[in-house]
Amino acid sequence: MKVVMNQITKTFFIGGLGSNFYHAKDFIEELDEKVVFLNPYIENIKNEEDLRNWFENEIKDFEEVYLIGHSLGGDLARYLASQFSQVTKLVLLDGGYLNLDKIMPLEDELADTKGYFKQQVFHDIEEVIASEKSQSSYWSKNLEEAVRNSYRYNIKTKEFELNLDLEKILNLLRLRRSIKPFETNLDSKDVLFIAPIYQEEPEWRKEALSQLPSNFKVTMLENCGHELYTQKPREIAIIINDWINKK
Repeated sequence: MKVVMNQITKTFFIGGLGSNFYHAKDFIEELDEKVVFLNPYIENIKNEEDLRNWFENEIKDFEEVYLIGHSLGGDLARYLASQFSQVTKLVLLDGGYLNLDKIMPLEDELADTKGYFKQQVFHDIEEVIASEKSQSSYWSKNLEEAVRNSYRYNIKTKEFELNLDLEKILNLLRLRRSIKPFETNLDSKDVLFIAPIYQEEPEWRKEALSQLPSNFKVTMLENCGHELYTQKPREIAIIINDWINKK
């Protein structure tokens, strides 16, 4: 019997900078679609070709792809949706719409990232978890596991440090500037954009939101922040499920 490939629709999720599967697990479990979590932050992606090749390898067995991206993951997702015809539906979670060159020079962003890496060093991972839990409006065992997986123990220094390769992250930040995801043409795609409403909106964000393409279905939410899918996993999933099922 001949097996027919490339006939299955699959949903993929790219989280924000440094996120891991456990950050997304509560959210993914609420989605109607089966979801594959993609982690570009562990890959050695230096340029557009690397990014396209990595994504192509992930989706090669599927004829149609739904793609969800958050923050930096949303920037990558919007660019990839413009490059691959298999991506028919795109969900952007507070990502894929900002021209960062208008907000911060690249060198400043890279310097801030290096400084953040140096600050994220701790003697006790349990204290980190307790701090994260105390500051969160929503908490679960999966989010606790997400924190544990976000750090690694350095035997030499006897400290916990970010479980990331700094150079790989810096490469992705550079790449985001060069691919300019906010300029990509997505007229042929179904796009859902979900983002929080802030009481005090900076002018650069107001301007960026006002320039969202007219074909985007825009949903703005109160009482949540940038990490909306970890703060309101069920609510965000319901919005996405309803949107996909109506298409």
